[in-house]
Amino acid sequence: MLRVAIALSFFIYASASDWRTRRVKNIVWMILGVIAFATLWVDMLATGAPLITQSILLPLAFLFADVFWDRERELGKPAGMLAIALYALSFLWIAYIGYTVLTGDTQWDDVSGPFVAFFAVILFELFYMFDVIKGGADAKAVICLAVLFPLYPDISDIVPIIRPAADAVLTFFPFALSVLFMGALASCAVPLYILAKNIRGGRKMGLRSLLGFPLPIDEVEKHFVWLIEWVEDGKVKFSYRKQRNSDMLKADLAALREMGLNEAWVTYKIPFIIPLTVGLLMVILVGNLLFLVY
Repeated sequence: MLRVAIALSFFIYASASDWRTRRVKNIVWMILGVIAFATLWVDMLATGAPLITQSILLPLAFLFADVFWDRERELGKPAGMLAIALYALSFLWIAYIGYTVLTGDTQWDDVSGPFVAFFAVILFELFYMFDVIKGGADAKAVICLAVLFPLYPDISDIVPIIRPAADAVLTFFPFALSVLFMGALASCAVPLYILAKNIRGGRKMGLRSLLGFPLPIDEVEKHFVWLIEWVEDGKVKFSYRKQRNSDMLKADLAALREMGLNEAWVTYKIPFIIPLTVGLLMVILVGNLLFLVY
């Protein structure tokens, strides 16, 4: 219950910040991460976890700290080489612990929580690198959850309502990944809202109607939106998948005006921390809807 209260407090605060500014300061996730590590370590000490289990906190802490590091500026420099070496050492140590589990020298139940958390953090970093998770704050949020909830919270026999048929599913589909999935489901309400907006505006329906909406060019800079229509090689182009960089917004809008357009197609900058907060509550109280098929 303490973990749940901590997570909800930070996520509600972050949701408010994301709604107001579409940004969440790094300090929010740094503090939550420190609390998550402290909670996990206290948990280990209280249950008499062996030293090999506690040692996983070191590579896990490195992965967490690395999230806040600007790799592009330091890669190839001494700091970047040190980071690569620490990554290698982290994976080697985790591989060694995995080997001791296979040989029976270490019990899986002793290391499962932090072990799963380590690979969950790696997964979310990859998601961010390949644009599965768009925002840096969103990636940091689920990474914090991976450390705070290495295992699913066992609050009562009543919640969550949906549970998988096999406990092994909980290991391969960790808590933070369930929150991300349920958050993504919650965010599906946005395309439906955009569609309704276009229907009310009497616009011609099509796939574009689910992705964005036209906004007067003079109004674009007053809203939290991405430009999905721009001028390239003298032609107006449209792409939802490759949204335009905000740094190019003024030039893009000027080019659209020169083409004689009064409106530009845009899409909302979704404050994804809000759907993540909804997903967090859903997983805690209801469960992961995917578990209905297991």
